[in-house]
Amino acid sequence: MKPEYVAQNRLNLDDFIAALTAASVRGLSYRVFLEEDGQTFLHLVTSQDDPSAVITGLPSFKKFQSELLASGPVVRPDQVGMSLVATSGDSYR
Repeated sequence: MKPEYVAQNRLNLDDFIAALTAASVRGLSYRVFLEEDGQTFLHLVTSQDDPSAVITGLPSFKKFQSELLASGPVVRPDQVGMSLVATSGDSYR
């Protein structure tokens, strides 16, 4: 994303993560990482079930998504599905 939008994105993420935590979805882990460039965010979601309905139903997620897209990101957000092959810990925690 554009450097001038990073701070607002972090605020929106804080609101979203707080709402998601309050929803207490069993078996869901939503982690957000900031890459070394200081403007690329990586979201890593692991879940026992498909969490998309819960996530996309939260008003804070809708705000986060719409403001992110309106900011004119350098690269449009992309989703990639993956299957867990191996882990050294509890991937659902």
